[in-house]
Amino acid sequence: MVQAQFAITPFVKPKAMMEPVGNRTLVNLPNYFTADFSGAGYGPDEIRTVTLLGHKVQIKPILKSNTFHFGDGSSVGPTESRGGGYPNGDVKHTYLKRGTVSASVTTVYGGQFAVDGGTFTDLPGTATITGPVQPIQVLEATGRLVR
Repeated sequence: MVQAQFAITPFVKPKAMMEPVGNRTLVNLPNYFTADFSGAGYGPDEIRTVTLLGHKVQIKPILKSNTFHFGDGSSVGPTESRGGGYPNGDVKHTYLKRGTVSASVTTVYGGQFAVDGGTFTDLPGTATITGPVQPIQVLEATGRLVR
């Protein structure tokens, strides 16, 4: 019954966030990516409480991995990292061609449960959730001599 409740948990869909902000960047510029879990649903380490057979059961999604898809055919992961912003973020990507790409994050959640306030125990299985596509415009800067 607990496993069935885990399977129907409304998990947060991870959103690919990028620096520089605004989903616009330049060719050959390093970009820093973060998996954002601020949407609706239950994200990593948030607790969902249900009642099963008269017992309070807490279900906690656990982040197993993220795979960052950059929209140009390349990706990073699976990794336990959530990424991060400049300068210390560890999920970086540099686009080599101009155009519009679609970035996203796929998260694999594991789960734990506790009954009536007891110790959390691992649940078997995982849930794989892909977040919404984020369009990113990759521009090319050109220099020109001005007198």
